[in-house]
Amino acid sequence: MEQAKVQVATKAIILKKGKFLAIKQSFGGKKYLDLPGGRIEYGLTPEENVVKEVKEEMSLNVKVQKILGIYHFFRGTDRVQVVCITYLCKPLSDVIDLTKNPDSQEKLTDAVWVTPKEFLALESDYYDGLDRLRSLVANLKIN
Repeated sequence: MEQAKVQVATKAIILKKGKFLAIKQSFGGKKYLDLPGGRIEYGLTPEENVVKEVKEEMSLNVKVQKILGIYHFFRGTDRVQVVCITYLCKPLSDVIDLTKNPDSQEKLTDAVWVTPKEFLALESDYYDGLDRLRSLVANLKIN
């Protein structure tokens, strides 16, 4: 039996005009919306990592404003538990480009601005942490 692993990742809620940025992604033949982010690389702080991941995935520069919360999920059947530290971020530009992502494993197909209500209405069976992520989004205070 394969040994279980725990990974720590960062996710970004990039807020602008009452909406936040979500990425459309395909994995295992399924399409879903998720937040930009990824596993923390050795030597980076969580804040540095979320900025780096957003820049890599979307060519978008962001500024971390504050931590919003932590959630976790179990990824598929490969015995991996992922703990996600989620940050509220501010975009520093309007330029989004998914074509420069250096990770060829990620199948990012689009980036969309969604309201929390739109995000909460989504259905996804990609990972079991969606309910915990929905709880975090439901408690998001948008001015």
